[in-house]
Amino acid sequence: MEEENKLVEKMIEFGYSKEISLRVIKKSRAKTIDEVLNWIEQSEQNGGDEDDGYDGGATTPAECLNDKDGGKNPEHTTTNTADKGESKPKMTPEEAQRKAMELQKKIREKKMMKEKEEEIQKEKNRISMAKEMQKRREQMEEFERKKYIENLEKEKNEHKKEKEKQLQLLRKEYEAKFGIAYQVQSEKKSINDLTENEKREEIAILLNSLKNKHKDKKKELLSSLTILKTYFSNIRDNILEKKFQKIKKENKVFVEKIKVYEEMLQVFLLVGFEDTGDFYEIKNYPNTYLLSSAIKFIDLIMKNLSS
Repeated sequence: MEEENKLVEKMIEFGYSKEISLRVIKKSRAKTIDEVLNWIEQSEQNGGDEDDGYDGGATTPAECLNDKDGGKNPEHTTTNTADKGESKPKMTPEEAQRKAMELQKKIREKKMMKEKEEEIQKEKNRISMAKEMQKRREQMEEFERKKYIENLEKEKNEHKKEKEKQLQLLRKEYEAKFGIAYQVQSEKKSINDLTENEKREEIAILLNSLKNKHKDKKKELLSSLTILKTYFSNIRDNILEKKFQKIKKENKVFVEKIKVYEEMLQVFLLVGFEDTGDFYEIKNYPNTYLLSSAIKFIDLIMKNLSS
């Protein structure tokens, strides 16, 4: 008993707790500090796990801590080098202490490596989740854009149907009252008579019509829409620069990209340009509301064409 107490005290000096020291001594049936350390080293090499019941700096193999009978059952006892009849040179106190520290260092390094791997995995999971959320956000935005364009087209068609319905009723009433056929007169307002919101609505209708008419030539249309957006963005972002507010009709880019589409020429007039003969020009202060609205509609159409 006295030898065991001395052995426990020695292990405590090496950094092991009293409880762990007693368990290891009972488990290994060691009589000397050398045998204890050799047994610990051998157990670690055989796959001991430092996480099973260790306390702080102490290191003990899992087999020792999981042994409920305290090493009394021979079937659970790990044979040390002394039981095998093998003999090793006895270690000096300094060597024994150094060996104990090395064993503890290995356990700590193993634990740190495991924690690092867990942190790396957590970061991977976080990045993966962030990417998935971004993907869903983009899908939702795309859905909203398409929904907006579809609703715009639907409203346009409903308005057209309602207008036709009212016209039919008016025709019947006129013919019943006067006995002659009703002559349909053009009710289209000039651009100058349109309100700001009416101009905005007309811009949206023209651009949407442009998309539907030329959807079989998406590449060419996208190129022209990009130029149109650039014209309007330059004016909006450089509101005092007059050079952006005057475009020569015979400009090569204008002729090849804009003039080929009647709808785009109409949009030019709706945002504030005037036909002065050789130029399209904004004479008064630019209407940033209509310019920004046109840019927004162009972005929506381009996004729809690219999908």
